[in-house]
Amino acid sequence: MSKETFPHKHFTTTKTAGDMKDKAVRTAFLYSLGLNPINLVVAKQIHGNNVRIVNISSKDSIVGDCDGLITADKELVLGIYTADCIPLLVSAENGELKAAVHVGWRGLYGGIIENTFELLKDKFCADLKKTKVYIGPHIRSCCYEISNEMKSRFGIKPNSSKLDLSGILCNKLNKFEITDVFDIKLCTFHMENLFFSYRHSKCVERIISIIV
Repeated sequence: MSKETFPHKHFTTTKTAGDMKDKAVRTAFLYSLGLNPINLVVAKQIHGNNVRIVNISSKDSIVGDCDGLITADKELVLGIYTADCIPLLVSAENGELKAAVHVGWRGLYGGIIENTFELLKDKFCADLKKTKVYIGPHIRSCCYEISNEMKSRFGIKPNSSKLDLSGILCNKLNKFEITDVFDIKLCTFHMENLFFSYRHSKCVERIISIIV
């Protein structure tokens, strides 16, 4: 999928734009895009598997106890902060629905992908075969060294020491028959000069991915 076919405007910042968890920096960035910061909704991001449906009453807020957001409200801007985890942006029903999901290994293992798309299907009757997905920059298998315990969790062969987050994610998408996927294929750890990477430098700063 080329980004031209994605029904929603969407952006991922780089390190040069600054720490997006800083309200002043984030506000200036959103204004530079012609967006009203009041319309932004972000998830608290607790590395869990909860996904919440939000509406206009949620604007200018951090939605607690969740790592994913879904809305049918065109006015809202959904945002996800990352520094190695996957920012997953979703467009469904010809742009009538949008979602932003923070996908780390815990959420991936715990079922956040299943919860997101089952919610889209069950609550909104979304046709998942026509759903479009954007996978933003995150730590890739080239750099994600994991422990034996992690190998066991994800069924990774003993002779492999790397975790492929986006590979596991895409396998899950395939089970929902979602094939319209655009993966930016950039590694936050390998490109630490361009993105914040927690595993590289234990940084507290974050980039943001938004869907409008």
